[in-house]
Amino acid sequence: MSRSPFTFRLVYHVAIVCLGALQFGYHLSELNAPEAYISCQARYRDFFRTSELVDCIPMNANQIGLVNSIFSIGGLISATVAGRAADRFGRRGLTMINCISYIIGPAIMSVSTNFYVLMLGRFISGLGSGASLIVIPMYLNEISPAAMTGMIGAMCQEFVNIGILTAQVFGIFFSDFTKWRVIVSIGGILGLVNLLLIPFCVESPKWLTLRNRIHDARVALIKLRGLSHGEVAEADLIEIDELIESWKEKSLKTVDTVDSGGSSSDSTYSEPVEDTDSVQKITASQIVSEIGKQQEVLSTILSSEEGSTLQSTDSIADAPHNFHQVSYKEFLTSRRFRRPLVAIVGILTAQQFCGINTMIFYGVTILSALFPTAAVLVNVLISLLNCIVNLGVAPLVDRVGRRPLLLISIGGMSTSSFLLAFGILKNVTALSGVAATVFVAFFSVGLGPIPFLIIPELTEASSVGVAQSVGFTCNWIAVFLVGYLFPILNELIGGFVFFVLSGIAACYFVFTWKFVPETKGKTTFEAVWS
Repeated sequence: MSRSPFTFRLVYHVAIVCLGALQFGYHLSELNAPEAYISCQARYRDFFRTSELVDCIPMNANQIGLVNSIFSIGGLISATVAGRAADRFGRRGLTMINCISYIIGPAIMSVSTNFYVLMLGRFISGLGSGASLIVIPMYLNEISPAAMTGMIGAMCQEFVNIGILTAQVFGIFFSDFTKWRVIVSIGGILGLVNLLLIPFCVESPKWLTLRNRIHDARVALIKLRGLSHGEVAEADLIEIDELIESWKEKSLKTVDTVDSGGSSSDSTYSEPVEDTDSVQKITASQIVSEIGKQQEVLSTILSSEEGSTLQSTDSIADAPHNFHQVSYKEFLTSRRFRRPLVAIVGILTAQQFCGINTMIFYGVTILSALFPTAAVLVNVLISLLNCIVNLGVAPLVDRVGRRPLLLISIGGMSTSSFLLAFGILKNVTALSGVAATVFVAFFSVGLGPIPFLIIPELTEASSVGVAQSVGFTCNWIAVFLVGYLFPILNELIGGFVFFVLSGIAACYFVFTWKFVPETKGKTTFEAVWS
């Protein structure tokens, strides 16, 4: 297509869908700045001189860790089923469901009066977050033009960073004994805005194609391309239908048959017979010969609303399947998926075990020992740098490649974590501040954005949903372990905990070098793993 694929409608869809990632980031960091006030641990002697109102929930260090980590338990539970739910109800449909959790969770937190109610609100917010991190990368991958897959995929992490930054900025203004509930309430407002705007987005055209809803897939692609009546050229129609045909052909390639012993061939495919009653296959030559007829069809398409198909007889739940969906058992046990499974689990756990959430959950606590009067502000500046670096790196994902950026990111985090530990133990404030900043910046270079976009590139269309669920289930387990164990380890061994994180990152560097392939420019499963 001669026109630029970067259209206003595409930007709109990316921004609205990524609001779910923004809310995930917001909830990750919402307790960071006001933690001492929420838990009644702040020194509020001066506060009593001006007011008798103290609104807090008494919590010890163990309970604070549980409140932070229960969020990841909610995410873990929803992540285990979100991949199949996204395949069943659609990417847009699941996103709308997620918004409900994002509204209810903050509402409960805003009125909580004890530790258990606060945990319940965090848990429900985690349910929405776990499913969001599954469905958003899938949706972005399926609406992105081929040349922009990496850059658009990186927007998921960028919006996570914006959410983290937003929570920390509000923390500057509302971290006290009377206003901390404002911070948790804002999360519910974000969920409501997301719920109101998502119906104006189209469903994933690839998902529609796999459900044999070819007409709706064309509508979605035309809208995403920013086309309108009178603007659609013959070449536009040809490219759209060729793209749909490529999705159909890939979906018809079934996964190798698992034999009775649990092993499988790595190269055998079978082609199921396509139902003669299914939508007629349209090729480029047919479009050229019948372009007048297609333009009449286009007029009907452009005057229709894709959203109306939600009420059509071709319901989401009952739409016919013409492609093989890989089961959890097959993905976990088939030899064909062994290498993708290892790579996906490794990358998704590396994202957490390299230690980024020590700064997101407890950054203010860590920095307060180094910058007693400016910890919150320094944390905000680090998060701002995180956003800037991630945005600057986004175009490089499609130029440099996924694997080199992952290696740079993990290697940099290992080195900066080592320096942070040294700075804390030797009380070198300047070194510690620089190391903490560089630590977060290196995360944004690769380990932040790439895990969200690489899963669909490492596996097949028939197993993407399952692969996302497996990968992010492991990710959420890692989030829980880091969130719960870090304050305990920090209390026991202090700055030495960052030496531990440095060693873990070094191990993941070796793992990535050996087991994670480059996916840039490779459009098939065989090309990635050949």
